[in-house]
Amino acid sequence: MLVKKESARNWNKRDALAVAVLVVLWGLFFWRYLTPNELDRVAFPAGDFTYHFYPYRTFAFAELRAGRLPVWMPCTFSGYPFLAEPQAAVFYPPALFNYLVLLAAGITRFPLRALELEAMAHVLLASLLTYAFLRTEVRRRTAALLGAVVFAYGGYLTSYPPLQLAILESATWLPLTLLGTKRGMESGHWGWGLVAIAGLALSILAGHPQTAVIGFYATLAYALYLAWRMRLPWRTVLARILIVCALAAGLCAAQLLPTIEYTRLSTRAGIPFDESGTGFPAQDVVQFVVTGLVSHWQPLYVGILPLVLVWLALIVQRRRDTLFWLGVAAVALVLALGKHVFGFEIAYLLWPAYNLFRGQERHAFLVGFALSVLAAYGTDTLLAAITRRQRIWALAATRFLRNALPVLFLLTIGAEWLRRTGRDVSDSGTLAGKLGILVLVTMFTVLLLYARFYLLRARRAIGLLAVTLVVFDLFSLNRPLNYAEPRDPYPVTPVLQPILAERDAGGLFRVQDDYRLAGHTCCMHGLNEVWGIAPIKLEHYRQFMDRAPEAVRWKLLGVRYLVTWRGSLVSREGTAVDGELVYQKGEGEDMTCVYRLAGEMPRAFIVRNVRQATSPDDVYRILGEPGFDPLRTVVVQTSLNFDPAPEATDKVTVTKYTPTEITLDVSADAPGLLVLSEVTYPGWRAEINGQAVSIVEADGILRAIPVEAGHFTVHFRYQPTSLCLGLAVSIATLLVCCAGAAIFWRRGRRRGEP
Repeated sequence: MLVKKESARNWNKRDALAVAVLVVLWGLFFWRYLTPNELDRVAFPAGDFTYHFYPYRTFAFAELRAGRLPVWMPCTFSGYPFLAEPQAAVFYPPALFNYLVLLAAGITRFPLRALELEAMAHVLLASLLTYAFLRTEVRRRTAALLGAVVFAYGGYLTSYPPLQLAILESATWLPLTLLGTKRGMESGHWGWGLVAIAGLALSILAGHPQTAVIGFYATLAYALYLAWRMRLPWRTVLARILIVCALAAGLCAAQLLPTIEYTRLSTRAGIPFDESGTGFPAQDVVQFVVTGLVSHWQPLYVGILPLVLVWLALIVQRRRDTLFWLGVAAVALVLALGKHVFGFEIAYLLWPAYNLFRGQERHAFLVGFALSVLAAYGTDTLLAAITRRQRIWALAATRFLRNALPVLFLLTIGAEWLRRTGRDVSDSGTLAGKLGILVLVTMFTVLLLYARFYLLRARRAIGLLAVTLVVFDLFSLNRPLNYAEPRDPYPVTPVLQPILAERDAGGLFRVQDDYRLAGHTCCMHGLNEVWGIAPIKLEHYRQFMDRAPEAVRWKLLGVRYLVTWRGSLVSREGTAVDGELVYQKGEGEDMTCVYRLAGEMPRAFIVRNVRQATSPDDVYRILGEPGFDPLRTVVVQTSLNFDPAPEATDKVTVTKYTPTEITLDVSADAPGLLVLSEVTYPGWRAEINGQAVSIVEADGILRAIPVEAGHFTVHFRYQPTSLCLGLAVSIATLLVCCAGAAIFWRRGRRRGEP
């Protein structure tokens, strides 16, 4: 018993050392983001990270600070179901923890620095979880450590996923899901099933459904493989899988149900094959060896030594698990190439959800993870005693690398000559430098392998040297890819000053930006705009923006300012519009003009001239009629009739305007249709003096309600049924999981289990 306890104590100490190493490596990889020295500090480059995820987090934080759940975002697309957008990640626990820390610290505005720390923390988390999973797969801690380094700092997680934060955060939880699956299948203990459930739920809540689906299919394949290998009863296995999936979906119901509702009404209700099948061009497979040639990032690169270790795992070790992970890597690679090779069609036609996503290159995360597992297997092989036949195969790989060195050296010279003559053909423009690193890493790999097979006394140090070489390789190539100068992504510029001045004076209006401002600039400055950069849009709103005459929709949406390249205030249909130029800069294609549109721009108004349309096409036909005045005539697809009221003096005043509530004080001379310049969406409810009324869709997208003559209060409130039902299911599922965890913990204590 004493020996057993001592062994357990040593196990904990050694794993604690490995964890400490991973933390130190994380600090070394990101030290330039973390340093207090402003001369050395770098930041993430401009892109989706700063212009998409940062505004989302800023809005959510502001809503939570105001005591509201962030469910509706009024500043983009003339109103947007924020919570239903999966990338908002409203219920994602690490994001909620981030908000809680900032609120406790008294921070009043979400800082970009907090988002950078969240992204970096997920890389550390990915390395720790991968290490924990690999400890169940390989015998040696060094092998698990090397595999964790390969996955966390390989080409994929350190390329564009940190900038597209939801991808990184969804991918982080795959090793946790696999760990719970493996330990649960081996032990039959439902406590580990709860770990798998948590991993799946966190991946979904992180906000990138495509990555979550990829991880789910990988986990399902792994569970079925383990069941086959362990000869478990299939009925029992399938029942467990269904229970795990049901509980994971139940935990995420508060996010899933609104997202499903939104997807059904969005531009992602279905994607054609040509659009869904985008992926890596076939030539991108050169990234496995040569970086910088075909792109700025190298998401398929896992390192030279890890590739050799994969070879050792497949050829020398020959265990059944290696074939499974080789299959995972191969299938994921084919899918990552999308329509450029045959194979993706099968997933598109047969696998649920694959016709909802674009960008199949995101399967590269599964390629990288599978190769990191195989590299860990190969490290186990490298550090173990091997037979004479296995030694021959390993030395053959070493000689191949040795013979490749002169070729790589000559290629480096050629690439440098091309660079000096201004003919560098690589996408990154740094091919010579990348090839130089490749030469160094290949040379060090050859020396390491020869040391393993000819310097037997150095065998104990080989594992440490292997990890060091992988760190040198991956850090040299991947660490500087996302370096940029720290800056304020949303400064107050002269373009914004006249618009902000009217906002500060209490104006309620919208802005149309013809791609002259950074994404979500209006949101970050407290302005509302009619368009946005979110990848998923409401289908009926997209139709309205594409088909309604521009001058008509400017009035309907209350557009007061136009930020554009246009040299004169003319709509896209060629209609001159009254207004004034308040700012101009530049010439030609670089010109930016700001126009202030004249005329009425009410947020709500009463109309009595009602035109009935028979279809959406008929709506846009009527809106496009010459001389159509959207403030005097409304188009609906329901039967409504009102008597004309000449010289009506109706008055509609907005008394309260928040993202989820709008209150109007209304004085109507006669019955009519009250039109609110806000987008229709399920969950919006209306009341007149506390009595519920039905909302009618006006002009294709706007909310409207019939009103009688008199003075009354109209209240619009956003209370989506999908969210209420989802919250109820999530809370109930969470209680079930907590009760199950408590039961399993008590049973474990009675049995003396750790």
